[in-house]
Amino acid sequence: QLQVVAGAPDLPPARTHLDRAANLARHSLGEARRSVHNLAPVALEHDGLPQALKSTVAEWTERTGVRAEFTLTGSTEQLHDELSATLLRIAQEALSNASRHARATRVGVTLSFLGDEVILDIRDDGRGFDPLALPDRSRGGGFGLTGMRARAERMAGSLTVESEPGYGTALSARVPLVRHE
Repeated sequence: QLQVVAGAPDLPPARTHLDRAANLARHSLGEARRSVHNLAPVALEHDGLPQALKSTVAEWTERTGVRAEFTLTGSTEQLHDELSATLLRIAQEALSNASRHARATRVGVTLSFLGDEVILDIRDDGRGFDPLALPDRSRGGGFGLTGMRARAERMAGSLTVESEPGYGTALSARVPLVRHE
């Protein structure tokens, strides 16, 4: 559908948005295919997790117009591929949730290497929510937090969520540090 509209007479502002949407759709299709085939995310093909997160945050900022910053703390380790993919997917889902639900004006993503664990924190200044009052998936609610928690737990880790209506949201995924083989 985007390609059909793109063939219409040139409207410069619309063309920019169409190009972005088409690129996002192509990227998302590639990511979906990789997920189905259980391959690493595109962002990890050539870079380690810190650079992949930095790029993901920058692309998200450009796409949404919301200011986001990436911070790296601790001594960087080369992580096992599955661990890197898991943390990147959690960050992507958290950013997606922030753009769809939070109405945030600022987002911070921090990757911390702390001895024998890796911590991924995503915080926003958005509208927040009551974590105990999340919609039931069977009634059309999303899989976001449930999926992020399941991803962290598959890596013997955990996901904590702190949020309150009007006060933003903070997610923290903690996983054991497993080095690249």
